[in-house]
Amino acid sequence: MKGRGSNVSETDPASADPHQEISRAAPDDTFKRTVNAFGKLVERITPWLLDLGNWIFGALIAFNLVILGALLTVGPVDPAIIVSTGALALALPADAAGFFLLRLVADLKQVGLEEIAAKAFQEVGFTVENQVPSPGAPESVEKRRTRIVLRYSYTLLAVSILLTLVGMTAALWHMAWWIGVVFVAMLVAGQGVVFGAIVSSGSTTTWRTPAGAEEPGPARDAPGT
Repeated sequence: MKGRGSNVSETDPASADPHQEISRAAPDDTFKRTVNAFGKLVERITPWLLDLGNWIFGALIAFNLVILGALLTVGPVDPAIIVSTGALALALPADAAGFFLLRLVADLKQVGLEEIAAKAFQEVGFTVENQVPSPGAPESVEKRRTRIVLRYSYTLLAVSILLTLVGMTAALWHMAWWIGVVFVAMLVAGQGVVFGAIVSSGSTTTWRTPAGAEEPGPARDAPGT
């Protein structure tokens, strides 16, 4: 009887402890809630993201055209100039495509081109088939289109910025190798300063998930507390 009781006491707490099931499910639930919150944040700042992308793409197009004009007058005198010219030339189509996408989605939202086109075709006898009308359908389609355009546009923006930095570094390398190295070092240092300023001036708010109150904290689990 004593051995049977000891076996039960050794196995029951581990199998019947509800905190273990909560601790397994909590990370997945927290991740899903974080993704949903980030999606809602992006949705609410979408107008700002559209304006920011348009401004950056326009600045990159102007900058690349100016530098390319100067490089074309120099000619392929060394590998650094060739690399710089090639990188900036590759960045221009990405800039133009991203700028076009952002302007298109902004104009479609402002003008309401889909509704105008639908009314124009219906007035001359065309009908829309295989479409179930719903009150929130236009808004959901518009939000989905905006999310897709932002994803592709900012991907093009990242590629364009990388190519522009490569072209600029190669152009400076043509003048002297240490100028290119210092340029990259100062670029990294500048990004570090910006990141540090954002972190130091950020909010001190602490967020707790709905499952956070049920999760055991380190202070409560420590012996003697």
